[in-house]
Amino acid sequence: MMTAGRKILLLACAVVIGACASPSATPAPASTQPPSATPLPVPTLAVREVTFQTEDGVTLSGTLFSEGGVGVVLSHMFPTDQTSWHAFARMLTANGYMALAYDFRGYGKSGGEKQIDQIDRDVRAAAKFLRAQGAQRIILIGASMGGTASTKVAASVGADGLVVLSSPQSFQGLAVTEADLKSFNGPSLWIGSRGDAATADTEAMHAGANQPKTLHVYEGNAHSTYIFDTADGPDLTQRLIDFLTRNVPPDK
Repeated sequence: MMTAGRKILLLACAVVIGACASPSATPAPASTQPPSATPLPVPTLAVREVTFQTEDGVTLSGTLFSEGGVGVVLSHMFPTDQTSWHAFARMLTANGYMALAYDFRGYGKSGGEKQIDQIDRDVRAAAKFLRAQGAQRIILIGASMGGTASTKVAASVGADGLVVLSSPQSFQGLAVTEADLKSFNGPSLWIGSRGDAATADTEAMHAGANQPKTLHVYEGNAHSTYIFDTADGPDLTQRLIDFLTRNVPPDK
């Protein structure tokens, strides 16, 4: 038989349990703390390695930065390779341009032999490749021998702008003629350094080019893309970007 004390204890427990299960029980207040912030994804730059062929069957290797309706062909100097343009290519994409840095035949990852008198074909192939990627307008930027080759083909590839850095008018069989200069009617920018032996040729080509044209000569003796590594590097970068956005603005 259950004692009176045990009955009283069981009755008290039942009351407590019933109160906890009752619908009238007040719910615990919701937390006022904000949910943990989810980090937003950081946009990544569309960069990929590409290959394309020249008209004489040489396979060239390059790096394509971003995409868009305005493409910039970046042709390197002797004796470097496409990587000398990669930092500036990223600046171009940040400003809305598609950029292609590539290795001339026999350089870097490209096939073929080093035939400097044939690299104008490489520039033509690079411009054709960018058009196949959707570029409606093309700008050629060339360093040293890359500038010589770019000047030679600017008119024939239908370039909308030309930038030449410290380029000789003739180099190892590759030469820019007066006809090459006069056939291009787009805007051009010519860059050199006072103490660089190539600057005299760069100035001479600027003198023979059609308007609109601009010449800028830095003090010092840095050659071509090596100017990026000097105190004039930021000015050169901004000067190139200003020239492009003023004359061939990117698609928005």
